[in-house]
Amino acid sequence: MPSGLTRVFIPHLMNKKFGYADLHCHPNLKTYGHSFDKGNPGNKQNVWHYQPPGFFTKLLNIISGITRFSQSDFTTLSKGGARIIFASLYPFEKGFFINSAGKGPLSAWLSDKITGIGYHRVRNLQNHTNYFEDLEKEYRFFVDSEKSYHINGQEYRWKLAASYKNANESMETGNEIAVVMTIEGAHVFNSGLSEYGRSTSENEIINNIRKVKHWEFPPLFITFAHNFSNDFCGHARSLEPIKKFVDQSKGVNTGFTELGKKVLHELLSSANGKPIFVDIKHMSFNSRKEYFDILENDYKSCMPPTIVSHGAVNGLSINNLSDKNLSFGFYESDINFFDEEIVIIGESGGLFAIQFDTRRIANSKLVKKHLRSLFSNRDVAIAADLIWNQIRYIAEVLDKSEIFGWGTACVGSDYDGTIDPLPGVWTAEYFSTLYEGIRNRANQYLKNPNSLKLHENKSIRPEELTDRFFLNNSVQFLQRFF
Repeated sequence: MPSGLTRVFIPHLMNKKFGYADLHCHPNLKTYGHSFDKGNPGNKQNVWHYQPPGFFTKLLNIISGITRFSQSDFTTLSKGGARIIFASLYPFEKGFFINSAGKGPLSAWLSDKITGIGYHRVRNLQNHTNYFEDLEKEYRFFVDSEKSYHINGQEYRWKLAASYKNANESMETGNEIAVVMTIEGAHVFNSGLSEYGRSTSENEIINNIRKVKHWEFPPLFITFAHNFSNDFCGHARSLEPIKKFVDQSKGVNTGFTELGKKVLHELLSSANGKPIFVDIKHMSFNSRKEYFDILENDYKSCMPPTIVSHGAVNGLSINNLSDKNLSFGFYESDINFFDEEIVIIGESGGLFAIQFDTRRIANSKLVKKHLRSLFSNRDVAIAADLIWNQIRYIAEVLDKSEIFGWGTACVGSDYDGTIDPLPGVWTAEYFSTLYEGIRNRANQYLKNPNSLKLHENKSIRPEELTDRFFLNNSVQFLQRFF
């Protein structure tokens, strides 16, 4: 593997005003869903539609984990200080909506209550058999969406970026968010539909990848696997809270298929457009091992960055699974990532984006919300602890391999991706409340004895470390790869 990133300063981005990048969020998911509403859908199909959490929707979330408010619409993003977001297109897999409640109106009604994407959108997902057409429609809907909006009498904007230069221009423009396109799930090329009457065609898949590479705003990376079989590689179990409602057993924990390897090479190829990098979140552990072998065998001289767009560490080493870091309280599932994988990400110059989801970031006992959350925001301290534990652990693992430890972790919230948000951090509007807590924890850690060995890891200022996590590591990644 090539050596990892060295410590690079980006002084012109060290703004006093809070700003952040989010490697994985869904500002278009619910909005696009409501474009299917019958009659007059109102503002729900506007990407600026602001639906912040209120008393009853917070209460529902505390009791059930269901999120019935908007977390990453462009009004929320603007209010929260977003500078760059990586917007994930995601045509839902049919397995969510053809489930133990059937494939009709009852299932659609229940599914909408969980996801908030709209009853008629769910009915559309139950009935169509073309993920790629759905992807193209969602892409066109997003590209054509309203780009500016007045909030409290002031104009805010967002702009799609096709390069780092575009993104930097937006960041240097007041009140403008740079938007980088990504995709969640390679099923979007039209696979994984055999159970619904449509077989997978290799030629169709390859042609669809090439079409996407020639979009005006092609995705920078794709989350290769997702929640159900895609005919390309195995996926990790991910739907524990609703495992009795949906069946994701087909393909779970398996490795790459021969077609999957061809798809992977087509995505990473430069022959038919820019490479689309691979996000390894949701891959089964067996698929991840095969992916790393493919990189080592076929891409050693031109190693692409390895990306986790919304994940968490599990505190385990592949070589010593019995040695558990119990003091950190990590969630030990293999949907989360092992120490050796963190090193590969760091060596490749990739990013490990931390997911702001209670179900992934820690043991469930450590992230339990309480009714006090309805009346105060003290829970932000809990969230800061959980996020800092992830940042610190990633740095310590990289330091052991003599890699700069603070250049890999970043934000990958997965907000509006039907997740259960961290305590006190209901939406992207709350991200700025985390800054001081993480900086203070970094300060305490750095000034006290710790396990770090490399001078550049031990000597970093807490402010630089925190700025890197929220914004500058993502900017540096775009400088290198976009």
